[in-house]
Formats: sequence, C-alpha cells, structure tokens
Amino acid sequence: MKLSKLYENAPGKDMLMSGNEAFARGIFEAGVRYSANYPGTPLSEVGDSLKYLSDTSAEFTFDYALNEKVALESCIGASWAGVRSVVMFKHLGLNVAADPLHTFPYSGVNGGMLILCGGDPSILSSTNAQDNRLYSLHTKIPIIEPSTVQECKDFIKEGLRISELYQIPIYLHVTTRLCHSNGIVKLGEFTPPKKEGHFEKNPDRYVNTLGRALKNQKGYFQKISEVAQNRKIFNLFSKIKIIDLNNDNEEHNPPNIGIITSGICYGYVIEACHKLNIAPPILKLGLTFPINRKEICSFANDHNLDILLIVEELEAFIETFSKRVFCNYCDAKRDLEIHGKDYLPNTGELSTEIVMTFFSHFFEIENKYLLDEYETKKKALQEIIPSLPIRQPTFCPGCQYRTVFYALKRVSEKLQEEKGVEYVYAGDIGCYTLSEAYPYELLDWVVCMGAGIGIANGMAQILDDTQKLIAYVGDSTFFHTGLQPLLNAIKNNIDLTVIIFNNYWTAMTGHQEIVATPNEYVKRYGDATGIHTNSINLTAFLQNLGLKNLTITDAYNIDKLERIFEKELQKSGVKVILINEECALEKKRRIKSEKKELQRKKKTETYYSISQSCVKCNECIDQFGCPAINARMESNPIKVQDSKREELEYYIDESMCTPEVCPGACRQVCKNQMILKTMINPHLENPDKE
Repeated sequence: MKLSKLYENAPGKDMLMSGNEAFARGIFEAGVRYSANYPGTPLSEVGDSLKYLSDTSAEFTFDYALNEKVALESCIGASWAGVRSVVMFKHLGLNVAADPLHTFPYSGVNGGMLILCGGDPSILSSTNAQDNRLYSLHTKIPIIEPSTVQECKDFIKEGLRISELYQIPIYLHVTTRLCHSNGIVKLGEFTPPKKEGHFEKNPDRYVNTLGRALKNQKGYFQKISEVAQNRKIFNLFSKIKIIDLNNDNEEHNPPNIGIITSGICYGYVIEACHKLNIAPPILKLGLTFPINRKEICSFANDHNLDILLIVEELEAFIETFSKRVFCNYCDAKRDLEIHGKDYLPNTGELSTEIVMTFFSHFFEIENKYLLDEYETKKKALQEIIPSLPIRQPTFCPGCQYRTVFYALKRVSEKLQEEKGVEYVYAGDIGCYTLSEAYPYELLDWVVCMGAGIGIANGMAQILDDTQKLIAYVGDSTFFHTGLQPLLNAIKNNIDLTVIIFNNYWTAMTGHQEIVATPNEYVKRYGDATGIHTNSINLTAFLQNLGLKNLTITDAYNIDKLERIFEKELQKSGVKVILINEECALEKKRRIKSEKKELQRKKKTETYYSISQSCVKCNECIDQFGCPAINARMESNPIKVQDSKREELEYYIDESMCTPEVCPGACRQVCKNQMILKTMINPHLENPDKE
C-alpha cells in the first residue's frame, strides 16, 4: 500500500491493510500529536509508516528513539503537556522501559497515552517469549487486546479516549500473527491533533517522593478499580458471540460449556468451532486487565455454564483471574470447571488445529476425520522435520560482516594454535548475531541488547590466562545500551577487545535510521517536522573517549583486517575496533535510486565469475560462505560410454551478487585466483577482463 493512501481522509472507505498498518491508521485518526519507538519485530512497520506521516505533516511528530526507555519517557512528556501520544516497541523493550513504567502511572496522564507492545510467542525474532500481560500485576496498567485488523485501528482510538477519561495510560497488547495479518478495515474520521502543549506545574502530582508517591498510588489504584467495574468499558472492548451454524443449535450447542478468549486466539476459536460444527457461547475479552468480575460471572450465569474453557497463548493469565473470580467473588456455581493450560501448551503460538484438539475433549465431535488428519500430519512432520536439511542463517550477499568474521576466525584460530589462548566471543543483538552459524561459529552467548559487553565486564576480571574475550556490538545497539558497559570496561581497564559495527542503520529490524545515520543518507518523505536534523559521528564520539587503543577501519579488505586483528588481540586492556561500512542492502538501495544518473554518466558495469579451471578447494563456500557462490551439476561434453558425464561446477549467481557494493571480497579469499572480475562499459568496444 502506498503510504499516502494509508492517511487518506476518507471516512467509510473499506481498505485492505495489515494489523501494523491499521495501528498507524488508528494513530492518525485519533489525532495523536507525538509518537516514538525503538524498532523491533513485530511492530517495526508501525514506526516506519508513522515516519512518513511525520515527514509530511506539520501536525504530527515521530521519533526513532535511542532505546525504549527514552521512547516511553518522551511520550510521557508529550502527554503531560496535554497532547495525545503513542509509544511502541516489542515485548523485550518493555524491560528496558520498566523503570518509568512502574512510577509514572501514579501521576497519570493528561493527553491520552497508549503503550503499544508486540509479543513474540514463538520466539521467531527474539531471545525469549515473555508474556507482558503479567506486567499488569505490579503496574496495574489496563490492558486492551484487539482480535482483528479492524480492532487494531479501533482500539487505538478507544484506548486513547479511555486514557483521557481516567487520566491513566493504557497498554495495548498484540502478538506477531495479528500484526502481520491482513484484513478489510473501514476507515473512520480524522481528528486533527492538538498542535501545541502546555505543562501545568503540580508538584503534589508529578513529584513522586515519600508521602506524595503513596497518596498518588492510592488514587491511581482507585481509578483502576473504577475501570474494572465499568460495564460500558467492558462492553466496549469485550463481546459475547454465539456462532450461527444454520442448524439446530440445541444439538450442536451444549448449554453447559462456554469459552473465554482474547486477541488472535479469538480467530482460532471461531475457526475451530466452524470446522467442528459446534456453537458454544464465546466471551471475547478486549479488556484483559482489569477483569470485570461481575460481567464474567454474568456470562457464566446467563448461559448456565458448568464448564469454562480458556483459550490464550503463553501464561495462564485469563485462566488464573477467572479461577479467582469464580472461587472468591462470584455468585455463580461453585462447582464450575475451568480448563485451559491443563490441555493447551504454555509455549509457542496456538493454532486452529491445537484449539480443535482442546475442544475435542469436551464436545461431541461429528467430523472427527479433521482431528485424525491433524494427528496424522503432526506425526508425519515429527518424522520428516528431523531429516530435513537445516537452512543456516547467513549474512546477505555482499554483507560487510562476512569479511570481518572470515578474517577474525582465521586470526583467532592462528593465535590459539601459536599462543595457546582460547577466544570467547561475547554476542549481542544485531545482524552480527548470525556469526553463530556455520562457517564462522564465533558466538558464545546472546542474551539482550548491550549484554555482550556487559557480561564480558565481569567475566574478563576473573578469567585465567588461557582465555580472552572479544565482544561485538552494532552502532544502534551501542547507543541503545552498549555505551554504559563500554564506559565501565574503560573505567576498570579490563582485558577486552570490542568490535563495533558501524553500518549507519538499525539493519536487522528494517533499516530504520539511528542517531549515527549520516544526514545525507536519512530517508525523508518531506521536512514538515524535521525531527531528525543532526547526526552523531560515531568515529569522533569514540575518539573523544580518550581510548588508548582505538582502531578505525573499513570492512572489505581481508588482509588489512587480519593484520589489525592479529595486532590488537595480543594487546592488553580495552581495545576498540570500529568498522565503518554501510549496510550492503541499504547501500545497494541508494545506488539503485541513483541508477539513472549513473547511467547518464556511462557507469562501468562489474561482474564476477568462476573459471572453469577452478580446483574446488571450497574455501569460498565452506569458509567464506557467500550465498551468491553456488554449485551445480553440469554435463561435460566428453562422452563416456556413449553418455554425457556430469561434473560439479561452481558459479556466481548474478541475481544475488552485489558488485556495486562488495568490491570482490571473494577474490581475496580465492588463493588460486579462479574468481574473475569483468568490467564492461557499454560505450567501449573491448571490455577490460582481469
């Protein structure tokens, strides 16, 4: 979808969009004035869409913050000044922002404020699958949870309205599947945002110390209690649904079984009921915290339930609250059975098939062949998957990291053999995490952002002389939470080599700009707000730290990298190696956008190929690992017993090779000089072939 279409002022128009696009549209319609995030899957695209709106509108400002804590605090500031704000990041980002998260609700908000957070139940692009709904147990922040793409938009608007009504922040919980789902969304009316804010001083409200904090806490808890008991709010976000099967409901709808669910699981429940031809009453919770005890009890009483099935991903969050309600607070039947995690897994995403299997324990199922098919498929996958070849994660074609890890591995193995020193590799979150895979295997831990240098701080001070530490950090991660542990390492002068990858972008999550992105590289759609006007030069920044051992280099000269590593790894104290090289994909994008101008200047085209005389030493494939270098079986014209003989041939896939970015690093790897470079100028008759 064109971003301009996403912000079209066309109330009532139906438009196909993803969950993330719907969030951005909801922010636009709700008249939000300020938004900030630190990019993270599954919500990265929301910020990318808002960046366009910020660049083209003087009424909205969006910021790629240095980390989630900064993003949250800046949105708090906007709200306290009286304008609407939305902060967004992935579930792990809430850990970074947890400090202000636990205190600022005591002071409340002025302009409506939403915390939009994306979970990752199957750990598809994260290091854990924590269930952030559990944060409500100590922050008391209300949680709303959309179940459809339409609700992704609508809940933004309603959440902000409730936030302003009670002057409290609202947490919007979503997971990967819904963020990346697509659906038809009916556009609503656009509300122009308040252009400017003003902060009214009130120390009793905003200065949370001693008695003031205690008083504010009591007032905040009282507001949450009022939200829990408000039937209108419950009905605004939550719905009771009876499935219409167009047949005799008495036969297919046992009166004693009901279902409570929320979020994307509601979709699984509806689909499972249709497939199994059952029609139980379903309570879809949109306000998952605080739980309205009275309405939960009414659901059970009105439908005369004896059995309640809870369908949710990860922790038994709704299930636990439901059991508390029916055991301690409800006038419903005391013998009500509640089932959930005794049948459903508490790891990974759910699916329609998993929910169908759950329901089969309680409902009379006519079309059991569906369950048999699922079990057969599951058993087949359990047999097949272990035997399938594993697709190793790898760097992109032309990636500047490949040469670095190739050189680092050669040098570290050489030093280990010569000096008897084993190197321990401290990992972090970024593209360089892919160094865990073959053929590099230069990664010994990955925990969270900044923990590469952070964990090394302690380990370096107690290791014996047979081991030394090398820590990686990217430019985005460095400014996020990598600077503080580096400063601590400098303070203690520990024996640690830090490799900083300066590629100018938050590359792994979608190439969002960072504070170190050169101004001339920043992707701008306009200059309406001008939120990103200055860039910090990471090289100059590090030079001003007074480091005794600071080396600055580019990435594609393997011999140069090996000399640097061999020299620096044998030094003591803190050594920082800064590798300045723009992300290959972003560089390729920029060059492509300039293609017409380059063609006008009669740019020479470069191609790489592998000679038929290649001795197949496998260095380029097994040790360097460039995905543009492949092998195939080709027929040899030499006939053997009246048939053509097939031989293995190495070749470079031109569709993957990036000669405009990578200056032939593979040629440096090939010691037999079997990789050829061809330069063609269409305006010259004879190409130059090396």
